[in-house]
Amino acid sequence: MHQSLEPSIRSLVQKAVTGDLHPLTIVDEVLHRLNIHRDNPIFISTTPADALRQRAAELAELPAATRSALPLYGVPFAVKDNIDVAGTPTTAGCPEFAYVPAKNAFLVDRLLAAGAMLIGKCNLDQFATGLTGMRSVYGSPINPYSPDHVTGGSSSGSAVAVSSGIVQFSLGTDTAGSGRIPAGFNNIVGYRPSSGLLSASGVVPCARSLDTVSVFGNCADDVRRVLTVAAAFDPADPYSVDLAPRALPLAAPVFGILDSQDDFFLGDQQARAAYEQGIAKLQSLGSATVVIDYAPFKEISDMTYFGPSMAERTAVLGDFISSHPDASYTPVVRDALVKAASFTAVDAFKMLHRLKALERQIELQTWSQVDMLCIPTAPTIHTRADVERDPAYGSTSLGAYTNFAPFLGLPAVSVQNGFRPDGLPSGIMFVGQRADDMRLLQVAEVFAT
Repeated sequence: MHQSLEPSIRSLVQKAVTGDLHPLTIVDEVLHRLNIHRDNPIFISTTPADALRQRAAELAELPAATRSALPLYGVPFAVKDNIDVAGTPTTAGCPEFAYVPAKNAFLVDRLLAAGAMLIGKCNLDQFATGLTGMRSVYGSPINPYSPDHVTGGSSSGSAVAVSSGIVQFSLGTDTAGSGRIPAGFNNIVGYRPSSGLLSASGVVPCARSLDTVSVFGNCADDVRRVLTVAAAFDPADPYSVDLAPRALPLAAPVFGILDSQDDFFLGDQQARAAYEQGIAKLQSLGSATVVIDYAPFKEISDMTYFGPSMAERTAVLGDFISSHPDASYTPVVRDALVKAASFTAVDAFKMLHRLKALERQIELQTWSQVDMLCIPTAPTIHTRADVERDPAYGSTSLGAYTNFAPFLGLPAVSVQNGFRPDGLPSGIMFVGQRADDMRLLQVAEVFAT
């Protein structure tokens, strides 16, 4: 298995700025690794080699003072193929949906301006609907740790591009866990920001009120460096907010953990043991833990796929599906979007009213006791064969711990939690209150040290 060009963005930038690592050398190594992984459908499109070398040459010609001022100088990255790159088709995982944007997404422009090099656009579960990574007509990316197990989705390619060492970081999206579950299954960090912190201009919507761009990296510091560049108010995005991060804690935060009755690991004892080991590690670092009532969080999570919330996806994509009945759909995605149209406005308002009641319950019962949550990233990791037998359950079952955060606008990060006895990676997730983004990344960094 190939490692990243450097262990961190920090070290890569330091070497690139000083000339110890030329941008052309970085590009050549990336192209080599793309070739090694050419049979793994990680990317839907890649930047031509000549264009990459031209970008590297232009960066190398910058004055030393300019290079030093670019926080992502020479850093290779990728984006999920529901994020616009000028002149390159955006497919959202459906060939007939594809269009060629005239300009980059807001975030892509910011990353390029910081000196990063865009390698390509990554495979995904079609229309970003799914958590397995097996819902793409472009093929299903292979998990570097086990070809028999799923990569997680919907940001499957974005996660594998990082875990395979092709790029230092990538952008995905997270509407129900798509930016965290693949991180846990690929032994990397996956970060979902507070809603509105990252612009969605130039991003194909899935469910506008729940969507956010997410970031994958090898470590929390990498994610923090990308976030520092990417986070900015965007007046063109009606969901964008100018959100000041809350101050970093002076002492160890108190974490909410699951009661044994909430241990929902689908019979996977290795997953349960990994979570318990993660809790023990957190406690060994001096953090206090409090058992919380997970029931209100679970009820919110269940709203994702088992209620009128799915109709928001139909509101975005229903007209396209109706006008393109013979397009290249993955059947489970098409059926889910079509069936969601049966919900009524009354159903939606009932859900919203219940959501507000649960949010207040969480404020009074949970956030009054703890600063953050420490919960599993996913209850288990499915085999590809299991998902093929039951594609719908294979996806809905994985979101037990990720689905609630988008409804509440909360930041969450999945971080490496060691390896199970069967050799599969384990992820553990920290969830903060709104604007706790930098706090979460600090916690993730300490935990992984």
